[in-house]
Amino acid sequence: MEKNEVQIQIQTQVQRWLSRKTTTGSVRQVTGLPIALASDVGVVRSENQDRLVLLRAQVTNEKSFLVGVLCDGMGGMVNGKECAELAISFFISSCIVHRQMKLKDRLLNAVNSANNAIYEKYHGDGGTTLSAFILDSDKQIEVVNVGDSRIYLKTDMGFEQITTDDTVAGQLKNNFHTPEVSGLLQYIGIGPSLEPHFIELPHIDKISKLLMTSDGSHYIVQETLRRIMIPKLPASELAERLISVAKWCGGHDNASALLLTDLPSLFLKTENIYKGTIDIWDSFGEMQLFGIETASSKKTQIISDVSVDPKADINASVVSNTSARSKDEETSKNSDSLDNKIKPRKMRQKKELTKEPEQPNLRIDFE
Repeated sequence: MEKNEVQIQIQTQVQRWLSRKTTTGSVRQVTGLPIALASDVGVVRSENQDRLVLLRAQVTNEKSFLVGVLCDGMGGMVNGKECAELAISFFISSCIVHRQMKLKDRLLNAVNSANNAIYEKYHGDGGTTLSAFILDSDKQIEVVNVGDSRIYLKTDMGFEQITTDDTVAGQLKNNFHTPEVSGLLQYIGIGPSLEPHFIELPHIDKISKLLMTSDGSHYIVQETLRRIMIPKLPASELAERLISVAKWCGGHDNASALLLTDLPSLFLKTENIYKGTIDIWDSFGEMQLFGIETASSKKTQIISDVSVDPKADINASVVSNTSARSKDEETSKNSDSLDNKIKPRKMRQKKELTKEPEQPNLRIDFE
């Protein structure tokens, strides 16, 4: 698959951001959205190989989309943490660059992009699970799954797991965790044989909660998990409860959760968000990207230099190009996608739910 130059630039910055030093665990409520991200190293492991992000892209005044993705780097193989970071960075950069595609095609393209990137680097010796959703302001939603991370839905019909683990245990519908039946049958990084699972969902108006989890949360029995998800509480409180219970159950593995509540309300509020703004959150912080696309070519162009100190794990400096920006502003009125009428804005106040030190934000301008 041919790699887009802009995608590589986005992917590189996101991967670097994901690899920054963090605390052992954190829960974050996404500002202005009923969404929370949580991740914890657990009690047994020394390293957290889970990575999860939420992306919000404001394409035009009316059009926007959300992408959530959770990856659990594979233990017993090489560089699980790096594989998870690589997979997520390629996945979301592909979703940004190929935003003109239909949602399901965009997910498939993003999964293949992540799979190819890891396979090219590790030749099947490294990999990660991947669970992801994409939904847009037209109330369309698609999900995809590979491996044994899981996706759950809460609807009027109840709370249920909608994915099937790519393990022998998963195929047999049991919940044993012995090594003989818990090994993954496929994963991101396996190469050309990958067959991602797409699951048909009810209309978004019929979904009250969507939950994605890594296997550190799967020691919680199904009935207990259902009871955790029943109360009408902020997403961050439910996610925090889930992580706490997972640790109480032994904390055998890294536990992560990405939770959406009140899905029908996601695009009802009109926020003062600049077109072309891309926000990315994980459980420890957030970053912003400012995009641009010329109306004539319909190809994303870089209009400012991105300069990042390779020794700094999360800081970036920005060099703007006024002339190029002004030229694009003249054509942006007819553009139906990310444009350059963007000016830096103050970062929003974030609700920090842990007492761990705040991670600085990364801001990047594209030229």
